[in-house]
Amino acid sequence: MNPCPACGATEFIPLFEKNRLPICACRICSTAFVPDPPSPEAFKDYYSLDYFTGNHSKFGYIDYAAEEPFQAASFRHKAERITRAMGGGRILDVGCATSSFLMQLGPAWKKHGAEISQDLLKAYPPPPEVSMWTGDFLDYPENGEPFDVVTLWDVLDHVPNPKATLEKCWRLLRPGGMIAINVGDRGSLFARCLGRRWHLYIPPTHLTFFNRSSLFQLLKNCRFTPQRWEYEGRWVPLSLCFFRLSYIINRTFIRKLYEWSLRSALRNLSVYINLRDVVTVYAVKA
Repeated sequence: MNPCPACGATEFIPLFEKNRLPICACRICSTAFVPDPPSPEAFKDYYSLDYFTGNHSKFGYIDYAAEEPFQAASFRHKAERITRAMGGGRILDVGCATSSFLMQLGPAWKKHGAEISQDLLKAYPPPPEVSMWTGDFLDYPENGEPFDVVTLWDVLDHVPNPKATLEKCWRLLRPGGMIAINVGDRGSLFARCLGRRWHLYIPPTHLTFFNRSSLFQLLKNCRFTPQRWEYEGRWVPLSLCFFRLSYIINRTFIRKLYEWSLRSALRNLSVYINLRDVVTVYAVKA
């Protein structure tokens, strides 16, 4: 059994099993995680095109590219906040998918992306103003000019080794540079009320489950100083709401409701969701 991916401790509390995978919690830092994550090869294969195009068993997206306007609306606030804080410069978006976040940034930014899914980038090539790198982020080259900002939107809970991921970000950033992250907060009221039915307990898509305390400690251990925490909502199509609801309530009528939403004229109705169970943190390289 692997040690805690956040602090390295080896004392665990078994929690429950989800999707036939055990989830346990660290006795030291309270991070929950899948103790036997997939191999790097299996992890990379998981993010084939069907993850972004409606494979329900992968807990991904119905049609990521079609959801671009919703992604853009959700990312706009984050882009404005980072621009106000940093002005401009070199930025790297890890797990950038179709570059939706990067395209919310103005001309003051030199935009770089890192994405593990070659299938997605073949189907939806990046915009010409984005310098794209494909592969496991831990292999990202470190011999270039340092970045002013690195962002990880809905990434840190996916990766097998979040501590190594943050240490990689630290090495890529200039002194005083910013890292921006959002992840599910398993300590939130909504998550605690739902327990194992919380919609972000979805291994093997999500492998690590933080609360604010454990994420704060991990950032500090990786030499980042958290400066701002926010619980931001996001805009999603109605069909995606039912898609995600089916993770929480595994009932036939929910599945039929989801299938109806795909056929309905309301499929792309814009819905703002904020369950206050996803936290965004902005931190600087100490």
